[in-house]
Amino acid sequence: MYELDDLRNRLAQYERNATKTSWLVRQLRLKIRHFPRDFLRRLRRSAQKRRAQRIAMGPLQNQIDEVKPVERGASPFFSHPETASLPFLLHPEYADRLEALVASHPANGAVLTGMREFYLSEKMRSLVERAIDLEPDIGNLSGHEQSYFPPWHDLDYHRLRSATNAIPPGPYDSVVLMPAGRMGGADLVAAVLARALAVRERVLILRTDDTDWDRPDWYPDGVASVDISEPLGAIADPRRALYTILCEIGAPRIFNVNSRRAFETFSSHGGRLASQFRLYAYYFCADRTERGIETGYPVWFFANIFPHLTAALIDTRDLARTLVNRFAVPAAEVAKVRTIYTPSQLEVLESPLAQQQVDRAGGRRPCILWAGRLDRQKRFDLAIAVARAMPDVDFRCWGKAVLDAPPKLKGLPSNLVVNPPFDSYDELPLTDCDGWLYTSSWDGLPTILIELGALGMPIAANAVGGVPELIDETTGWLFEASSGAVGAIEALRSMLSNPDLRIARARALQQRVRVCHSMTDYVEKIAAI
Repeated sequence: MYELDDLRNRLAQYERNATKTSWLVRQLRLKIRHFPRDFLRRLRRSAQKRRAQRIAMGPLQNQIDEVKPVERGASPFFSHPETASLPFLLHPEYADRLEALVASHPANGAVLTGMREFYLSEKMRSLVERAIDLEPDIGNLSGHEQSYFPPWHDLDYHRLRSATNAIPPGPYDSVVLMPAGRMGGADLVAAVLARALAVRERVLILRTDDTDWDRPDWYPDGVASVDISEPLGAIADPRRALYTILCEIGAPRIFNVNSRRAFETFSSHGGRLASQFRLYAYYFCADRTERGIETGYPVWFFANIFPHLTAALIDTRDLARTLVNRFAVPAAEVAKVRTIYTPSQLEVLESPLAQQQVDRAGGRRPCILWAGRLDRQKRFDLAIAVARAMPDVDFRCWGKAVLDAPPKLKGLPSNLVVNPPFDSYDELPLTDCDGWLYTSSWDGLPTILIELGALGMPIAANAVGGVPELIDETTGWLFEASSGAVGAIEALRSMLSNPDLRIARARALQQRVRVCHSMTDYVEKIAAI
């Protein structure tokens, strides 16, 4: 009996230890997961403490000009008037400068003495009494309140000025706010917008979120592009800072193209900005969580800033309809939701690629191209499945993971080759292939499809987002996203089996790009909003 009880006790102790160990492991995992966030938070708190360092100027005053305290009777506003000094909140960076200034001439010390005398004066007491009548929470003065020496009390002012000093002098007609200069579709749209605006106006580009500047060749010559992301990121209230910067620039029109800080500023200061300037915000397709729930800027920053916008610019009719319906935009306001298709940056070829591909085919194996981010959204796994099911066709792919962890590329089918991202369409074997496969779980209208359409490339794509506004049964091969690899295989087999149909649909696709995605049309629509 004793041995059974001992065994039970040992088992209970083991379970307690196991539970404690599991809890410790969970805590360790959380610590590791949140270390970057917590580290940055500690840095911010440390910076705030340094900013709040108090430099008392009372002793300095007494060294320069002996100050006799002003006699005053008992007052509820001054608990200890006889000991009240005049402390200042002053950033250490400026403390030496102020000390030298005060020490340089006795008159400067007299100025500080005058400030202290006013602080203890009857007039000051009267002003505070009147203020308390309006707002009782102000409370009584203790005689030891902190006084500020604006703007030198706060390093944020220095950071704000470092941002504004980097901006070339204006005036500017339009400001384009963008997160950074990466290689994404939204970055390309920002470049296209700047180019369109620069036809008639003086334009300034501000990069607000990050320092990347990967494709400067996308942006027009003569348009200033300034990175203010680092000073904004170091400021305690970047939204107010960006609001101040935009007010100082004073451009009549402000465009936000996917800048998170600009969206946040439009949300917090949109009413004040809209009373001075015309605001525009570009919206692209929403992102999806792993559970398929929509997230991103069209979800977070539409309803709360739409009342302040002159126009919401959308790159597809599909997204425009979604936003109008989801947020119940009033009929009188629907006209503010403007669908403006992104223009092609390539000239429409006289002879479509489809014609050149058929002429050069000879006896080579069929070849399909694919390019995109190797992320969850772009369904590279679907391209792999299609290649595995079509061993008689070569698949050549370009891309890398950007938002998600890189996929495992071991065990790929022998007919599929993955290459690094390309910088120019000239790097691709566009005339030595038979078509393009585009896959995605969700999307807007990818700029790569517009460019390929201008070149006359046969395209098979799944019907997501705004893709059917460009690719349909007359301009390419469309398959439902829900059909998976089976739908893609059927579309590609149909494409490869009929060369004449490839050429005809490629020409129809070129005509659609010519009509709906011309730079001339884009410039006119931007000028009209």
